[in-house]
Amino acid sequence: MKKLLALLLMIWLLLPIAGAEEAYTMQDGSLILLDGAGRKCQPIAMKSDFPEALLADADISGAIQLNLPETLLPYVSDELTGGETLTALYCTTKLIAMHTVDAADGDVLRVAYRTNMGNYVIRKVIGTPFSFDRYHGGAASILLCVDEITYCMTCENGYLTLREVWNGAGGIGIKRHAIYDLQACAESTGGNAGFRYGNHPYSDVTDLPFAEFPTTYEEAMQHLDRTNWAVVNNPNPADRLYLRGKASKEGRNLGKFYNRTPVYVEEIRGDWAYVRIGRATTGYMLTKYLAFGEDADKVECAFPQLEVREEYRLNVADETTYEFEVLDEPKKSAPYTRWHSGDSWVVIGIKGNYYIVMNDNENVCYIPQSHLWAGNG
Repeated sequence: MKKLLALLLMIWLLLPIAGAEEAYTMQDGSLILLDGAGRKCQPIAMKSDFPEALLADADISGAIQLNLPETLLPYVSDELTGGETLTALYCTTKLIAMHTVDAADGDVLRVAYRTNMGNYVIRKVIGTPFSFDRYHGGAASILLCVDEITYCMTCENGYLTLREVWNGAGGIGIKRHAIYDLQACAESTGGNAGFRYGNHPYSDVTDLPFAEFPTTYEEAMQHLDRTNWAVVNNPNPADRLYLRGKASKEGRNLGKFYNRTPVYVEEIRGDWAYVRIGRATTGYMLTKYLAFGEDADKVECAFPQLEVREEYRLNVADETTYEFEVLDEPKKSAPYTRWHSGDSWVVIGIKGNYYIVMNDNENVCYIPQSHLWAGNG
């Protein structure tokens, strides 16, 4: 009996090894790594002479950003490297980041990703030695370290966007039309407190020379053009400012907006400003309730701090990772899209029984008020 139990125990111990899934797979000449959750990363095109036997001893490390071992780098296809010398590569479910060296341009960042429309490779000349920080970024981010400064970039719609810059003294936060001090924002009450709105060159840095990347908040602010940008400034912070369909108090109500909602003023017509909120929401607001320039910096954010109720969370992975639906219009029959809990979004206004919400990409959508609440604390 003891011998039988010992035999069964030995078989049980061996089963996980014999049946364990590999951390990679080969498909159509591409190496596909699996992240810590078993999800497929972006496929790495390999050369035709790639000896797959090397994978047996390959130390593929990482949970979200998986590092390709040095022994495999010479076999990565020229389709990805452009024929440049590859010194480092990691991949995620969203992208492939590469450090290559070119004889003429020196150190180069190459970012590849695949969509239903095809394969894309972005080439960004850095011109100075750099390294990747693979331990603090997400699936869609690239953390590039030069000396004591870390630049966080994301790849969106075929171009590179600079999101954050960290240095020894603090950091810079960058939104599509805003710049803010990371430390000051972390110490604020939330919302968009401390954001300075305007146009800047960092939303698309694909062709921006790396030497022109900012290293301090003060430097970034020098390149922020605040012309025509304002924020809602109700005298009573508990009030909300109407967006009207025409320049009149009798104009159709398009929503009521909280203090510090950013607006771009397209035109001033008497007492009214024709404004754009986000990418495409337009209408009229009373100009006297808008604050510009340094006056805008003094307005306190009145955005309610809310979260999605559990019963309206979809594809829940854990307490903080899920999706939820937002509507294109304030009605139940409107087309909807799904936002992810990891994306940054804020409540900027109210329309009837709906909250008006805006995300980092400046998409303005609607969600029933009953779907959000203040949480447990």
